Amino acid sequence: MIVTKISKEDYQQVLDIYNYYIENTTSTFEIEKLNLLEFSKRIESIKEKYPYLVIKDDDVVLGYGYLNYFNERKAYDITGDLSIYIDPKKCHKGLGKKIWLALLLEAKKMGLCNIISIITLENEASINFHKKIGFCEVGKLTDVGIKFNRKLGVGFYQYKI
Repeated sequence: MIVTKISKEDYQQVLDIYNYYIENTTSTFEIEKLNLLEFSKRIESIKEKYPYLVIKDDDVVLGYGYLNYFNERKAYDITGDLSIYIDPKKCHKGLGKKIWLALLLEAKKMGLCNIISIITLENEASINFHKKIGFCEVGKLTDVGIKFNRKLGVGFYQYKI
């Protein structure tokens, strides 16, 4: 297994993973599946400033993660927003931690001071993962989204570099 920068050849596999989470979970507040064109534009935009990594076994993408703007206002440039998604058939095998460590290294190179992760309150697996790797809960917002006809809240988790 290797963690590496995403390449265009990885985009479809990464999209397939993300679309699974859109359709089946509240891990993302996206409602509609994305197509490859719009997803590719998102990846290209993020890659202009931030790392976008995949973990692969041979040519098979097992998961991915990236940093992005926490907020586009200039004063927030010391803070990044974290996203990690693992192929649902490959969860709980340490893949997320490998991606996280590679992203943390990149964040340090960029001079970031903080990484924020916004997690759906019912996503206990993600909350536990973040706490295990050193994130601290710094706030909650309740009933800020609706998915699958349920009101959902989010927790804000911070990692200080």
